[in-house]
Amino acid sequence: MIAKKMIGWVVGALVSFQLGWIEPVVAQDPAGKPAAVEAAAKKPARPAISATAREAMRGAKALEEQVKGKKDAERLTALEQAARAWEKVAVDFAAEPAAAAAARFSEADLWRRHGSLALAEQAFLAAAGLDAARYGQRGTLEAADMQRRQKKLEAALQGYARAAAMDPASSRAHDARLWQARLLQEMGKPDEALELFRAALESAEKPRLVIESANFLARALIEKGDLDGASRAIGHAEEAVQGAAEDDASEGQRLRKLLEEMSSRKALQRARDKQTGAAKDAQQLEAAQKGAGGAK
Repeated sequence: MIAKKMIGWVVGALVSFQLGWIEPVVAQDPAGKPAAVEAAAKKPARPAISATAREAMRGAKALEEQVKGKKDAERLTALEQAARAWEKVAVDFAAEPAAAAAARFSEADLWRRHGSLALAEQAFLAAAGLDAARYGQRGTLEAADMQRRQKKLEAALQGYARAAAMDPASSRAHDARLWQARLLQEMGKPDEALELFRAALESAEKPRLVIESANFLARALIEKGDLDGASRAIGHAEEAVQGAAEDDASEGQRLRKLLEEMSSRKALQRARDKQTGAAKDAQQLEAAQKGAGGAK
């Protein structure tokens, strides 16, 4: 009887496995519980947002919707009212971090659109601090953008560095690295900028990001006078596009268009033309000087 039950259980498990009802391998911990179940139990559940908070958020969202279609002073007033409404939600529901963080992020975006960059910066950072899982990297990156636009370059540089470190493989980390490098250029640190442009190119996985990184790196190398290095960077992007085109013809066509539009390609050609022209001028000058010496 026991043997029959065991056989029935094994057959049922095999059928369930084939239908995808159970995991292919169910590891057991020392206590006898499946390891996958144990891991899921340890993973913290996302805190729920109360019905009261959701109702308040709907009210703030309704005010935000009223911004549409408005212009000039009327639009600025509507943006401020909506931002204040989201701020109130964040304050009223400070005990609910998930609700408060979402409210702060919405508030920050409205202040950004309003042009109040300092207020946007503060709200983005508040959202990042309240809910790191959802807004940590995004809020930090947005806050760094606000700092950059306020010409707070050192603070922005540090903010971009933090954002890049939070999830190094993400597209936001890629954007953060590029902005770090561009800021370093603006601050008169071309060598440090080149290192970060190279890091951005090396870590870029998607062809579009490769093209973007290669374009910035090539332009920086052109400014430094390394035309061969710039050519290699552009070549790296061309290889990435060629590989993508083999996998997806339509995507390859779009990528080739981006490749052709790289500003560094024309900049490199201009630099080479200038270099060639300078060489010709030097040769002509040398020939003229020799001719003048022979005439004497």
